[in-house]
Amino acid sequence: MEMHTHASLLATHGIDGRARAQFSLGAWLVKLLKRIDDTGRLKRDYATLMAKSDRELSDIGLTRGDVIAGFKYGRWQPRRPYAD
Repeated sequence: MEMHTHASLLATHGIDGRARAQFSLGAWLVKLLKRIDDTGRLKRDYATLMAKSDRELSDIGLTRGDVIAGFKYGRWQPRRPYAD
């Protein structure tokens, strides 16, 4: 097995042997906690909207299908106008 120095890796293979992705346990933990918090918020928002009546949803311009699609796909789909 051939051993390389940092300089030989760069010269021979174009690889900088010193470049490494930094791992931070603190940053990873913060991201994990934020994702958990976001998931809880989304579940509460979904439950709040689904608890509303069809009339209340139509007052704000939504249908139950819009709510489901918005949470399932992460974006709201514009409604297509009905053909005459």
